Amino acid sequence: MFKWVQRCQPVWLAAAFLVVGNGAMAQPSSPSAVVVNGPAGPLTAGELDFVVRERIPADKRAEFWSSPEQVTRLATGVYAQRVMAAEAAKEKLDQSPQGQTYLKLSRDRAMAELLMQERVKAAVPSEEAQKAFAQSEYKAKPERFTTPEEVHVRHILLPVAKDGSDAAAVKAKAEALLAELRKGANFEELAKTRSGDPGSASKGGDLGVFTRGRMVPEFEKAAFAMTKPGQLSEPVKTQFGYHILQLVEHKPAQLMPFDKAFPLLREQMLNKLNGDERMRVWNAAQEKAKPDEAQIKALAEAETKKR
Repeated sequence: MFKWVQRCQPVWLAAAFLVVGNGAMAQPSSPSAVVVNGPAGPLTAGELDFVVRERIPADKRAEFWSSPEQVTRLATGVYAQRVMAAEAAKEKLDQSPQGQTYLKLSRDRAMAELLMQERVKAAVPSEEAQKAFAQSEYKAKPERFTTPEEVHVRHILLPVAKDGSDAAAVKAKAEALLAELRKGANFEELAKTRSGDPGSASKGGDLGVFTRGRMVPEFEKAAFAMTKPGQLSEPVKTQFGYHILQLVEHKPAQLMPFDKAFPLLREQMLNKLNGDERMRVWNAAQEKAKPDEAQIKALAEAETKKR
């Protein structure tokens, strides 16, 4: 199967700049603007745009166009190919048996690609139908468009011995530490000097943002139970010891607005339609092929003997 050259609005309108013949930077105003010049004639913005749409995935194009170095590299590479093609034509390589065969097969590939593009274009539903489909998907699978609940907490860990022999004493220390915090002691400063978690102590006990399933159950339950920034937990016992948590922020799960989900749904729908329609066209064409099994077998055997 061949790569689909995705149809979209002219990308050259989004390009910040392209290379012109004298090396200066300019903003092409039309598809006919010359972006590279040389002995093989001009390379236009429209031609370069076509190559970009053919070779670079849609989700990578904005990044590509934002890099003058990448644009220059591709433009000069395309032009180098044009120079070599001109030299090949001058030497009449296209008139040799090998050249004729190669050009015929290349033309077949290009025409097949054009046919597929036209069939895909014809199969694309109206904007209204696309929105209707997207809305049905959005309502049927809201979990796909829901950002998970998150919490951002700090903690102070008071480790307990592996055999648990000092658990009662450590719990008492945790309760005393909690009392200090409730009287106004600075949580971050105490975390730096009192926490037994070296990974977070230097950051004032900060554990960053996390979702459910990332922490041990007891810790997670206490973290997600807090709702107000600055809120402190009771001492929480885990396999690591006793923790005191402070909530920085609690973000509930949120459903993405349909207006934001629609472009994602439309892209997925069009990608599937593209693949399905291309496969349909390909299979229909392939059914018309009538291979000569005897000739193919003879050719395979002859080529095998040459190896």
